[in-house]
Amino acid sequence: MLQRSLGWIALLMLGMALAAEPGQAGGHTLNIIDPQASAFNREVRGLLAWVMGFAALVFVVVMGALTYVTIKFRRTGKETQEPEQIHGNDRLEVAWTVIPTVIVLIIFGLTAQSMFKLDRPTPGAMVVEVKGWQFWWDFHYKDQGVRNSNELILPVGKPVRFEITGGDGGNYDVIHSFRITSMVGARDAIPGVITHIEVTPEKVGTYYGQCVELCGASHANMRFRVKVVPQEEFDRWIEGAKAYQATSPTDPVLARGGELYQQQCAACHALKGVSQGLPQNPDLTFFGNRTTVGAGMWPNKPEYLERWIKNSPGMKPGIKMPAFPQLSDDDVKAIAAYLMSHKVEGLDFSNLEKF
Repeated sequence: MLQRSLGWIALLMLGMALAAEPGQAGGHTLNIIDPQASAFNREVRGLLAWVMGFAALVFVVVMGALTYVTIKFRRTGKETQEPEQIHGNDRLEVAWTVIPTVIVLIIFGLTAQSMFKLDRPTPGAMVVEVKGWQFWWDFHYKDQGVRNSNELILPVGKPVRFEITGGDGGNYDVIHSFRITSMVGARDAIPGVITHIEVTPEKVGTYYGQCVELCGASHANMRFRVKVVPQEEFDRWIEGAKAYQATSPTDPVLARGGELYQQQCAACHALKGVSQGLPQNPDLTFFGNRTTVGAGMWPNKPEYLERWIKNSPGMKPGIKMPAFPQLSDDDVKAIAAYLMSHKVEGLDFSNLEKF
């Protein structure tokens, strides 16, 4: 019995040790409480240190007492009668009731202090409206009047306040939960309800976002990317996005892609200067600036984009975009090239360090 317990303890300690440091996944560094990424992470990291400290104290005391009692009063084979029965120790019982209560109250106080601190709005923060749909994310820069889907561009050092809700395009969507891993915690995205969370990105790079509320067949595939860039690069993107207007392409392939887009895609997807689309579908205006396809699932490269256009339900279960088996390979290549041509020129987010 003791050996089995010690084995489980060893496995638990090994798991904690492996989880303590940033891990490597596909060459990307992942750390959910990176202290260099934001003040939010530093606050949570400090709170976690208190919680883990108390947890370690309780673990040592309980396991130490358990080990002592197990060894001291173990069966030796020389027993001739039942051991002496005792009533207990009133002082000890009071102590092990009061001490955990005090610990819980301390953790409660520290948690409440952190919550009030992190929920306090920052004057002048940039507001980004976030809307979660099955199974993708929509971002609207409220003050700038710019919309983008599945990739969020933020300036380093600028407070950002996210106003988060769920999709409400006629038929209400399900509940999602918005989280930027390595930067800020989670908030539910509930149709008809607006929740808030605020963060100031402090390190340039690419961060990973994810829905953390079970929401359907492609919950695990409901991802997004956050590009934290210098302020001047963000300003160039915003100015380019506000001034962007699609023009009629002269290249024959792009012209063919534009015709097919109008026939197959325009009724659902917005593309500035070309189509209004519907709000419950991703905006494709700056698709050429994106680094991913399928809401953060694959690199934005022709081999993935063309497969996505042809048969997105086969790549991502549960999504509402239909397959297009009637399109030839050349048609799909033309649409893909047309989408990639729509971008703010001079901006390349693909080489940012990944966190």
